[in-house]
Amino acid sequence: MKIALIDNMNNNMFALARYFRALGIDADLFLIPDSSHQHFAPEQDSWESLEGVQWLRKFPLSYSWMNYLLPVKHLLRKELSAYDRVIACGPSLGLLHRAGIRVDLFIPYGSDLYNLPFIRKQISNSRPFKLAFVFFLILYRCYLQKKGIQNAKSIISNANWKVAEQAVDRLGCRSVNFPRIMIHKEELPRRAFEKFGFFKKHDFVVFSPTRHLWKTNDEPLSDFDRFGGAKRNDKLVVAFARAVNEKLFDNPLLALCEYGADVGHTKELVRELGVESLVHWFPIMPRRELVAGISMATLVADQFREGMSATSAGTTNEALAYGTPVITNTDGAILSEDDPYFECPILEAITADEIYGHFKDYARNPDKFSETGRRSEKWFTKNLGQGLAEKYLVLLR
Repeated sequence: MKIALIDNMNNNMFALARYFRALGIDADLFLIPDSSHQHFAPEQDSWESLEGVQWLRKFPLSYSWMNYLLPVKHLLRKELSAYDRVIACGPSLGLLHRAGIRVDLFIPYGSDLYNLPFIRKQISNSRPFKLAFVFFLILYRCYLQKKGIQNAKSIISNANWKVAEQAVDRLGCRSVNFPRIMIHKEELPRRAFEKFGFFKKHDFVVFSPTRHLWKTNDEPLSDFDRFGGAKRNDKLVVAFARAVNEKLFDNPLLALCEYGADVGHTKELVRELGVESLVHWFPIMPRRELVAGISMATLVADQFREGMSATSAGTTNEALAYGTPVITNTDGAILSEDDPYFECPILEAITADEIYGHFKDYARNPDKFSETGRRSEKWFTKNLGQGLAEKYLVLLR
């Protein structure tokens, strides 16, 4: 069986392709020009040399508006004619639908499922006549994405990823209750740890490389007025400041990344709470470096928003892979027998008080958290690595 994987947001498809190829499957990854952030390019995800790798290919079309209007059927059908199965994510669903190509497996990264098929963006009231054509293009792209998803043979989601499941229901589809492969774990070379060496100077390090979204409706989300932005990183900062004020640790550190629309707001909150000297800001970095920091941290913190389970988030899965206990909101997934993350050793929290509770628990019993880390790594290997890739293959066959 020969498989084409199309688009690579978050490097999810790159990870899946590597698992497939390790299982002896002929899988090619098609990278779409300008479709992903630079820090999600394959070479940012691995310390292995990718020079000359034949299975990394360039998709013939970008997501330019022109490609939603010009003829694409012959070009895409010719490019993909040699493949038995097509796995896709992102706006590629719309382009493939234009070409009459049915996707065998849609593995959404998030907004490609719950935003792109629907009219979410607000069109400015200024210059309405000049914006009329742009509005038409948005409508058309939404239509194509919707039809591409509806025609997909299988859609990966899970019952506790509520915003995604709501979108699946609105589209009149059914999803397969599987988690998503997000990371291909590999051995890290010594040089990967160099920028995190100063972590050793602190007796407690919380690392949260999660995108900062708590004061801005960047997704956008219909219940923003009630619950705030998609990540609610502000709760983590409040909990950390409380741990500092109550002197739970001698020399604590909160490590964050300058990533997301609300970085400025988070920095302002840090200043207001008086913990600026105990917060370190990293620039955006590739995953191959980021996971080294995750492996060296005491704890990892992800996201804390109601209705948004972090089981769909990269940071949580990276922490599981490298055996560092992760605090986050799973929206009840780890307690639900029907969820793929049932009994996953994640430290559940949704409020600042609950996050602080885990900090306090660590101060009292660090050995307990070391055991959680070991269990996390084992759980990842069994449920989110090659074993999950094998389940995907059964689905494709």
